[in-house]
Amino acid sequence: MINLSEIDSSEHITLLCDEQTFANASALYTYILTQHKKVSLIAQKSISKKFSFLPWYDKLRQNIPPSSDCIIEVDVDTLSLFDLFQKEEIKINQKMATSLYGALLNEYECFCSERCNGMVFAAASKLIELNAADKECLKYLKQSKPLSYFRLQARLYKSLLLIENAKIALLAFSEDDLQASGANLDDAYMIMMEVLDLAHVQEVRLLQKEKNDKILKSIIRK
Repeated sequence: MINLSEIDSSEHITLLCDEQTFANASALYTYILTQHKKVSLIAQKSISKKFSFLPWYDKLRQNIPPSSDCIIEVDVDTLSLFDLFQKEEIKINQKMATSLYGALLNEYECFCSERCNGMVFAAASKLIELNAADKECLKYLKQSKPLSYFRLQARLYKSLLLIENAKIALLAFSEDDLQASGANLDDAYMIMMEVLDLAHVQEVRLLQKEKNDKILKSIIRK
């Protein structure tokens, strides 16, 4: 949980984020600027270009500034952050609304996740009322994919094997596949979801070659 009093008592706040938490960090970055505080946005690993439409993507840096007197590791729970803003009666401007809406889309797989519930949709609806750029969020997070994604997709599809009367699909990858394509495991998980749409397939397993085809992740059709 974000401690707003810690932000209030600090002069230079550093937000630590990764690809899963960048959208929430973007919303917090905007809020901290409205408090006339100095703020830095740090991601030690590169963040996909698909998030480049969100505010402050160009402010991402890799090193924590020495002048920072407050370091916050941003959480992935978007609903908690949204509820905090509302509880504290913090005005959510358009940049914050867009960041939070993008975070919801990313966290709940473009609202296709089984974890979606009425609270998620109510929050999304409220953010649209607050002028979130919902269509732009959807365009970039659902439809736009970088070349690295398609490179990995080609490699995984080449390894595709159907067993148990085509009910189970096996996708095998290696670290070389990730490095050569420039993609990451999150991309591989999205490709698994695509394969789950194949006729008759009830389960998709992602195998890691370096670990004797150990099952790294399994997705089962509900």
